[in-house]
Amino acid sequence: MTRHQQISRATPSTILQPMRDQLDRINTHLVDLLGERMSVCMEIAELKAAHDIPMMQPKRIVQVMDQLASHASKVGLRPDYVQSVFKLIIEETCNQEERLIQQRLGQGQRS
Repeated sequence: MTRHQQISRATPSTILQPMRDQLDRINTHLVDLLGERMSVCMEIAELKAAHDIPMMQPKRIVQVMDQLASHASKVGLRPDYVQSVFKLIIEETCNQEERLIQQRLGQGQRS
């Protein structure tokens, strides 16, 4: 029996499983990185609250998006795809930062 015949008898699930396992590991790693990113952003939010720095930094967002678009092109991804993903990431980060800053400001007013 040739290798082609062996593969053709395998189920789609059997054929795809090794790659699916690899994707599962990558997905888990991406979520871990998102958590790590959010932790750093919360540290930044703490500094913003402590030093009365506005939460929104539009110039920084433009800079980050430009860097991401450039890097996306270098690795063979469409820049608009990467930017759309990061738009969601940044939106959630801003929401979390705003909550933390408001919480810290509220604590400061009660002290």
